[in-house]
Amino acid sequence: MLHIIQSFVAPKVLVTLETVLGLILADFIFGVLVSLRNSNFSFSKLPRFVETSLVPYIGGLLVLALFSNANTELGALFFTIAATITAKFLADIVAKASQLFNGLQIQSPITVAQPQSASAQQEPAANIKPEVTQ
Repeated sequence: MLHIIQSFVAPKVLVTLETVLGLILADFIFGVLVSLRNSNFSFSKLPRFVETSLVPYIGGLLVLALFSNANTELGALFFTIAATITAKFLADIVAKASQLFNGLQIQSPITVAQPQSASAQQEPAANIKPEVTQ
């Protein structure tokens, strides 16, 4: 099957298509994880989401990819749309990743010691109050 697709599609187009489809899949997975974290995931809404949000991107890219080898204008249009979709899904992935990991604190196992300056060492001595004796 892959050999048949490769015969119709230029190698650059195929790599671009695989990359964009990977980003779409990653965005989908992050969306599911965010909705699971927020406790509002619904299996009944999943088919509608796939139909309205994923299939138009994937279908349009596949059609343009298949015809991009035959027509240079369609090839340019494919790469332009792929770049736009890539930017959109990268932004979505970053937003969903920040939602997913919001509030998560990761403590570094490496600590960096700060050298104390001469003025910082003298500061506690200036705060010493003299004792008053009666």
